[in-house]
Amino acid sequence: MNRQEIYAIGFPAKNAYMPFIDFVLDYATHDDKILDLGGGEGAYSAELIKRGFNCINVDLNREYILCSRARGVDSLMSSATSLALKDRSFDVVLMFETLEHIEDFKKALSEAKRVARKYILITVPNCGGLEWLKRLHLTYDHFLATDHVNFFTKGDLEQVLSNYFSKIVVREDEPLWPSHLLPPYIRYPIRKLIEFGIIRPYVYYRLYAVIEV
Repeated sequence: MNRQEIYAIGFPAKNAYMPFIDFVLDYATHDDKILDLGGGEGAYSAELIKRGFNCINVDLNREYILCSRARGVDSLMSSATSLALKDRSFDVVLMFETLEHIEDFKKALSEAKRVARKYILITVPNCGGLEWLKRLHLTYDHFLATDHVNFFTKGDLEQVLSNYFSKIVVREDEPLWPSHLLPPYIRYPIRKLIEFGIIRPYVYYRLYAVIEV
């Protein structure tokens, strides 16, 4: 699946979501040491290792870490807010679908900043565009997740990150369209119009942030 593809669904926790892998490939090189912070069962670390990257997974959940190790991933059980890792010990730090789960997410950002040398790559569910969804009597599925304690719009995330970093870019991605209801000969032109910025969807499902440390 190409990162530009139009979709409106989540992804299985046990499998790597390919747009996130594409996101990493945009910024990491095979010489980089990567930390997958809050990486769950190690799906992203395992996929990146298959592609020749040096990647370590960190998660607080013991069962997740056992699954990650079973995949052959070097894994550390630790809180994202208190890492037993040296300063600037990783080139790229990944925080994919992590910040929304951590009560003290500001401390987690501070720790990511401490251990990162080059980039921090973040994804979170987007909470913008609610008025448009309300008119359609819809809402985001992530509002129903009982383990989500933080909710971000693009502006919210930019404001939070600007308190810790000077070089940040936050973008909305994964536009919500009822594309599955359209025939392929219509879906493809719509996708291309979005890619070239000719049309802009009202709502995007996810936020992607790039932080240059």
